[in-house]
Amino acid sequence: MAYYSGSAIDMAAVRSALVDACVAEGWAWNNDSRVLSKGGLFIQLSVITGPYLTALAGTGANSSGVTGPTPNAVRVGLAGTEAMLFPIAYRVFAFSDEIYLVLNYNVDCYQWLAFGKSGVSELPGTGMWVGASIGGSIRTNSPNIANISPVGSGSGGNNNNSGPLALFWGTNAADPAANNSFVHHNFDGYGWEAGGAAGYLGRLGVSPLAPLVSLLPNQWNSEAVLLPLRCYASRPSSKASLAVDTVNARITRVDNYSPGQIIMLGSDRWIIFPWYRKNLSNRNAGYQVPHSGTFGWAIRYEGP
Repeated sequence: MAYYSGSAIDMAAVRSALVDACVAEGWAWNNDSRVLSKGGLFIQLSVITGPYLTALAGTGANSSGVTGPTPNAVRVGLAGTEAMLFPIAYRVFAFSDEIYLVLNYNVDCYQWLAFGKSGVSELPGTGMWVGASIGGSIRTNSPNIANISPVGSGSGGNNNNSGPLALFWGTNAADPAANNSFVHHNFDGYGWEAGGAAGYLGRLGVSPLAPLVSLLPNQWNSEAVLLPLRCYASRPSSKASLAVDTVNARITRVDNYSPGQIIMLGSDRWIIFPWYRKNLSNRNAGYQVPHSGTFGWAIRYEGP
């Protein structure tokens, strides 16, 4: 595992740090097409006006970029009315099959971008997954960009331009802002999906873990256990199949953890982050709020 941290003066510098970490873990970088590739996984990283760093995954690549792409790119960058003031801090956690980028800006704001290969056996698809804080769209005329609750991506309607801001969390498939994570499971002939195939209603998102998410932190010692970070795919006859079970990331609640805090579980170290912006006074967040409550995650830490 490679761990990098530093300060970036712009999104191009963020991309350079991410690419360098990936190359150290065996990925190949094509500077002309802006595509990272490794073992049949392909992802195009572009810096565009906003500023944004976008990630578009595909099942192949050519001289122009990726082929067989996800329905939309995911991204980090300008969201709501909170300007992203550079320089910003970055951390890259690069494992052999999973890559995590975490950005910290304006003191208490966090965004993330992640991708990798699912370890679930016998997937019909390539197993590649990708996600980022921002999906296909996000509002820039209001600070209320989050649509996140203990059971998924809240009760927002179509095109409300607020998103779950969390990996494999969203359940509101009709909202393009909720489309911030995808996996190529190809169950039932559907290729890229974010937990629910296009022919079925809704997305499962975090809902299978909702009862446990709501119970954290525990009342005995006020700690929050680390829950699996998974993506389930909806199947015919009201069935579901596991599509992704991340090895190096977990879901948690950050009520009693500080952003960037390192905790020990046995011999393993994990570093804690909010999904976007911690808010103790409204810990369950909700529909169109300017924070992510106390919903957060932990990444395996093998740094200094």
